[in-house]
Amino acid sequence: MPLSEHEQRLLDEIEQALYAEDPKFASSVRSARPRSRVRMMLAASAVGVLVGLAVVIVGLATNLIAVGVLGFVLIVGCCVVAATALRGPRRSAAAAITTQPSSTAARQNNLRTKMEDRMRRRFEEN
Repeated sequence: MPLSEHEQRLLDEIEQALYAEDPKFASSVRSARPRSRVRMMLAASAVGVLVGLAVVIVGLATNLIAVGVLGFVLIVGCCVVAATALRGPRRSAAAAITTQPSSTAARQNNLRTKMEDRMRRRFEEN
């Protein structure tokens, strides 16, 4: 059942207020992966690890080192994919800097200023 025009307008207003009030939370909600995709990636990774383990065992049984190494690489790759799926999307360094709270930025700037002043005083003393 679609929303009425009034309900859609209210929803848009609430969404805009959320973006204005807490942009970090709003961007994390906007970029969140659907749970079904994460589950699918984890299931595929688990299957990949099992296949990789089978390939390693076949490599050991047939004395083919290259096959065993290929199975190991498959296991490691699937574990990396699973860890990435669990961790969620990465933010770029530029995005992390722009969404940094102003109090933290001010604190870092203040610390930097203090360190620079200390270095100047040390050089002036010598």
